[in-house]
Amino acid sequence: MKISIITVCLNSEKTVRDTINSVLSQSYKNIEHIFVDGGSTDKTLDLLKKNPNKNKKIFIKKNSNIYEAMNFGIKKSSGNIIQILNSDDVLENNMIIDEVIKNVKKFPDINIFLGNVVFFSNNRFNKIKRYFVSNKEKINNIVNGEMPAHPSCFIRKETYEKFGLYNTNLKIASDFDFFNRVLLKNKQKYKLLNKNIVRMRTGGISNRFFKSYLICSEEIILSLRQNQIKFNKIKIYLRFIKKIKETINFDQKSLNKSYEIFKFIFDKSFYDKKTIKIIRNTKFINFNKQFILSGLNLAFMGYLMRGDVSLSKNLYHWPDGIYTKKFINIKKVAGFKLLNQLILPKDIKHIHVIGNLSNFGKKYLISRYKKNIIHTHLYYGEEDNKNFKFYKSLKNTLILLTLPTPKQEIIAEKIAKQNSQYKIICVGGAINIASGEIPSVPVQFEKYEYIWRLKNDFFRRLNRIIISFLHYQKGVINKKFNNLIFKINDE
Repeated sequence: MKISIITVCLNSEKTVRDTINSVLSQSYKNIEHIFVDGGSTDKTLDLLKKNPNKNKKIFIKKNSNIYEAMNFGIKKSSGNIIQILNSDDVLENNMIIDEVIKNVKKFPDINIFLGNVVFFSNNRFNKIKRYFVSNKEKINNIVNGEMPAHPSCFIRKETYEKFGLYNTNLKIASDFDFFNRVLLKNKQKYKLLNKNIVRMRTGGISNRFFKSYLICSEEIILSLRQNQIKFNKIKIYLRFIKKIKETINFDQKSLNKSYEIFKFIFDKSFYDKKTIKIIRNTKFINFNKQFILSGLNLAFMGYLMRGDVSLSKNLYHWPDGIYTKKFINIKKVAGFKLLNQLILPKDIKHIHVIGNLSNFGKKYLISRYKKNIIHTHLYYGEEDNKNFKFYKSLKNTLILLTLPTPKQEIIAEKIAKQNSQYKIICVGGAINIASGEIPSVPVQFEKYEYIWRLKNDFFRRLNRIIISFLHYQKGVINKKFNNLIFKINDE
């Protein structure tokens, strides 16, 4: 069974890669992806043409509105099932089309399959802003201006052929008009999938929102009148109350269980430069490949905004600070806990510590890992010196860098560039804590470890905190974090 996914585009270069990759990542392969472009003047068309999907179709319909473009795409489709997927939306996970098609085959007498939509902002796919559920109540309340989630519905093409396409005279509410005609007026059978199908980007409330809401309400009223359906105008205008509930009445952690970010198949290098890859558990560290592992905390994020460190293909992070909560809801893992959890494979024969290492710390490493320990002392500013030497990585060696951020990340990048194989973990002062040489942070300070650490080396640490915080806040104000993707890399 073939499914046709129709994506309408207009100057969508910032988001359409994600849409393309979410389709390319699907386990179900009999997918026809149709793009209808309204006359983009940015790089959208170039991206569509470079899309490696062999089953793509690209059409240009200049000056067409969104519903004209949808209708055109439906007419050009050859699939049995149609889905409208916006150019800034992504599919919930890589198995979702497979699951939908199973339902379509199982219920041949059903023409419309309805799912749920999760709303997020910018590239924070895991930070949920709103949850829209397609349920029986929504169907029953079409008369009051409500409707199921359009981007998460799958419709047999014969349904469009029988009951008509989208009304192009309506600017905003033509999808409502379609559901009104098919579900309310003509009582077509539908099935609630009870699944999250699509993740949609959403913006903030603005004057444009209120203007669009009023236009949409008037178009809903017009649709109901044209289909001779009795309605209550007040209920239609007040439907926003239920929309407000959708922004607060959800369990973010539970909803994210079904989510799996798409694979970076198309334009992979674009994602390497903007993706923060997070490893929650040390068992997911792949020692068969090169990697740099660093703590994701205020210091790293601040110095990333400053430009002292950068993201690279093989850079990974563990969640080491509360400031990540703004972008992705994930539990902090202290560096010393990471070391205590870390299990090294047998083929790792050496641990090379670059930076500071006391005899106490060395004894801990020998006792904990049963490996040969090599230590190269490195002072805090040495990597800035002209005589800085690049450390050749021995075969079967794990490098531990014990300097503060951003020093250790800078050195890690330099070492990586000089070695064909490398495995590096930036641990800062974690060895001292894991060994017991320095007391661990009290529970009440665990989330604010950087404040507790001020009691030692006060002025240097305070200066680092101030710089990190100021550049972090500057990144927030300038919306630089909006361009980043936070990906949990448990695979």
